[in-house]
Amino acid sequence: MPKRGGARIKNWKTDNDHFEHDDRSHNPRRVSFKPGTNKGKNKFTHWNKNAKLLLDDDVDMGMSGGLSGGPRKPFRGRGGRLGSPAPRPGHAGKRFTPGMLPWYQIVIPYGAKHEKEVLLRALLNHVSPDIFNPHYYRINGNAAIFYVDDVKSAESLFKADKKILMPDGFKLVVIVRNAVPSVNIDANMKEKMKLVMAKRYNPATKALDMTKFHSDPDLSEIFCGLFRPVIMLSAIDIIAENIPDIEALNLNDNKLHGLDHLKIMATKLKNLKILYLADNRIPIVGSLESLRSLPLVELMLKGNPLQNRFSDHDDYVSTVRKKFPKLVRLDGVDLPPAIGFDVSEDVALPAQQQSFLIEPAAQDFVRQFLAQYFAVYDSESRQSLMDAYHENATMSMTSTYLTHDTRNSPATKLQQYMPNSRNILRITDRESRRRYLRTGKLQVVAFLSDLPKTTHDLMGFAVDVLIYTPTLIMVSMNGVFKETSTQGNTSRSFHRTFMIVPNSCGGFCIINDMVFITNTTKEQEDKLFQSGVPAPAPAPAPVAAAPAPAPAPAVHNEHHKMLLAALSQQTGMNEYWSMNCLQETGWDLQKAMFIFNKLQSEGKIPHEAFVK
Repeated sequence: MPKRGGARIKNWKTDNDHFEHDDRSHNPRRVSFKPGTNKGKNKFTHWNKNAKLLLDDDVDMGMSGGLSGGPRKPFRGRGGRLGSPAPRPGHAGKRFTPGMLPWYQIVIPYGAKHEKEVLLRALLNHVSPDIFNPHYYRINGNAAIFYVDDVKSAESLFKADKKILMPDGFKLVVIVRNAVPSVNIDANMKEKMKLVMAKRYNPATKALDMTKFHSDPDLSEIFCGLFRPVIMLSAIDIIAENIPDIEALNLNDNKLHGLDHLKIMATKLKNLKILYLADNRIPIVGSLESLRSLPLVELMLKGNPLQNRFSDHDDYVSTVRKKFPKLVRLDGVDLPPAIGFDVSEDVALPAQQQSFLIEPAAQDFVRQFLAQYFAVYDSESRQSLMDAYHENATMSMTSTYLTHDTRNSPATKLQQYMPNSRNILRITDRESRRRYLRTGKLQVVAFLSDLPKTTHDLMGFAVDVLIYTPTLIMVSMNGVFKETSTQGNTSRSFHRTFMIVPNSCGGFCIINDMVFITNTTKEQEDKLFQSGVPAPAPAPAPVAAAPAPAPAPAVHNEHHKMLLAALSQQTGMNEYWSMNCLQETGWDLQKAMFIFNKLQSEGKIPHEAFVK
């Protein structure tokens, strides 16, 4: 008498890893296998549901006959005996899950015993009225394998699992996986791609139609999905080699998503003006950034997820147009003319100017004012600046680091400025803001006197005079200076804004002063004092004594005294030679500095000019 549990079933050897049990409708008896029957043969493949999704990997979405990726616990049967197999879950326990990739692999175990037409007709009849397009049909061992390229077809085939009764009495098992066909780009594949492109190219319009390229009948034996970057780049190379003057390219319905690799089209397809990208999977408008260098006049984007991110169509048009300013047609609709300046595209920009003056008459005044101010500011004592400020003047200083500063370096630390920085983005308390604001010329000059001693590069100033009226003058400037009282003579960059008003004595004074100080950039350091630092004076010959400098003539004009002190400090010349230089240039400090730099570079200034 046979033992409880049924007779032992003979194992059948196969050429493949796909198996099925007898699901014929006339056999209601359930087959049970005892432990140890298979002894390692014909093991099921356990698919890990949480495996990382790769482009060429197969990912089972819980559709392979109820198998799980984890260890299986022993099932205790009705008689309490361990080792009995767990009941197989029915189809109701499985659910289709769309994959991240646009391709699905369909595996039909034991499908090789059916003719291709018979098998596909049975599947098509079951999913009718829906249809699907099988790609790359092949036989692998005893299984039939093909691919579909849309999620709706994949779901319909998934629901057909074990619902189709074949003529031999077996129910058809349908396994659906999210997977992309493998690809190996070789000379044969490129030649086939070239032939397909040739028949799709219109030389009259210089247009190439690559719509749903992978579905072309001439490519039925190879996978040629353009959404794979390696295939798309190969296609671009073929186009650039054979039709470099192409002007229109249609890439509709190719399941494109990432477009970063398409930036190469700007260099290989320079004449491309019309590009169709409709019915793809482009997620955001930012994905089009790689195409920005193309001179596109027409673009097709409808049918992409990026459109769903805009609730207003005008906003969508405006955003796309910002990336492609020459666009005149979008999604098949002519765009209104862009609002812009009626100038030619090759118009030359004005020459760069170091300074801007709203009024030419302000040039002499501002030059003299800055020369006097910084002559005192760079001197040993800044107390004389009391005369430069209004009685009720206000002054503030802000300091911060550049983004690339290495703050561990002593030379880049701004510890002498940061504690007094009035950065209103960080200081939000009103009382603190008031405390960092210096009011009255006594407070202003006292604060300036506590800052490190400096030497400014006067010839490197960039000065803008934005307001010039009899009652108010606004001067905005930036430049560089060196700290002469700190170790290493650290260089700094600054920006300064002066508001200047007339004073009661007939002159002018500063009513408001705003200073920003930070570290210099590499470019500023390279140009620092290039036009104003005198070369070290050569040592005199040992047999000749250096002649004593001639006495400088007396200067009674206060303004001339300030200019004389500034030139002497910047050039290193003694007062006699500085006086002669200023007199020859009509007391124009900038002209005097220019002449000095020219003569110094030519070696025409004698050594005695630097003897003090």
